[in-house]
Amino acid sequence: MENLFIIILSFLPALLYAGLFYISSPYKILNIRKSLYFMFAGFISVGILMIIHDIFPSLNTLDSDLFNPYISPASYLHFKFFIIVGLLEEASKLLAFTFFDKNNNELTTKKDHPIATMFYVSMVSLGFSILENIKYAMMSNEPFNALIARSVTAVIGHMVFGLFMGYWISFSRLKPRLNNRSIIDVVLLKKEGGRVRLFTIVGLISATILHGIYDLHITLNGFNGLTGLYMLLIMSLLGSIWCFRNLFRLDLKLKKDSEKLNKK
Repeated sequence: MENLFIIILSFLPALLYAGLFYISSPYKILNIRKSLYFMFAGFISVGILMIIHDIFPSLNTLDSDLFNPYISPASYLHFKFFIIVGLLEEASKLLAFTFFDKNNNELTTKKDHPIATMFYVSMVSLGFSILENIKYAMMSNEPFNALIARSVTAVIGHMVFGLFMGYWISFSRLKPRLNNRSIIDVVLLKKEGGRVRLFTIVGLISATILHGIYDLHITLNGFNGLTGLYMLLIMSLLGSIWCFRNLFRLDLKLKKDSEKLNKK
């Protein structure tokens, strides 16, 4: 019975945060069934991460092999949390999203709104956080206290990581131009494949940096660093809201520009 409650309480905060995003989004932009589809992709991303570690077992000790934690603790912690943990977890989520998104596009010709894409990437992250919560709760001597703490820290953190990654993936699909005649603008961004890859990598790096800062902060400060942790999450959420609004503005602008061209 306790395990059942752990599973239920692991799902509740993720569903609550997703629901808040859903009701605050423009009407009919998000699809509930598709949202759950990408949450399932988050479960699969955990399996992808496990496969990566099984194929490359040296990754489990690579941080300590490269940096002695007693001689170079800062280098060791940064490599551990930004590369071994942050990059691998976010890359696993990205792989899961890419596969499920491609499969979804083959089943339907209707394109997702940019805000929807941003949200669906965060659903992958929330799916990942659900399984992670179950794991940590079952390992804890006080599972319910662990779940309560993680519901206002780790779950929000994973959601934010996904929102930032999703923003850049959506941004790439809007065919943006920098309009500054730089080499990137002229050569790379006019090619769709290069543009998508570039901004997807930017999204992965953004999520990885936030993830690494989050884990590093918790490790170094623990319970005493809760205030700083909350500030990090609040600022990240505010940044996500800006991304949300910017995608909406860009989408409207591109539609208006397209209408003007069609009228001509």
